[in-house]
Amino acid sequence: MKKTILTFFIAAMLFVGLCPLCAAQEQSYLTQLGHTFTRGVKNVVSFPWEIPTAIKEHDAKDDGNPRVFRDTAGFFDGSFRALERFGCGAWDMVWAFVPGNQEGLPLKPETFF
Repeated sequence: MKKTILTFFIAAMLFVGLCPLCAAQEQSYLTQLGHTFTRGVKNVVSFPWEIPTAIKEHDAKDDGNPRVFRDTAGFFDGSFRALERFGCGAWDMVWAFVPGNQEGLPLKPETFF
């Protein structure tokens, strides 16, 4: 009788402990493909907006430098960010078809729209 109760108790604890793991499923391949490919297209299309956005961010800072220096720094920073966004978008578009978890690089924001 004790073995039966102990076996039932262990089985119940395993069931309660493993249910969340069984319920946590990955997204389907097509859902993940659509999300990753769409993110890539959005980043490839929106990469030119990085330059004016970075110029605006640098222009808003009042760190004592003349405005022309801040805007120049914003232009170069925006150019680098634009290349990064374009590269990440192209990467997402190509690798979207590979099955698996596609997290992408942590761009801020992930997409502009």
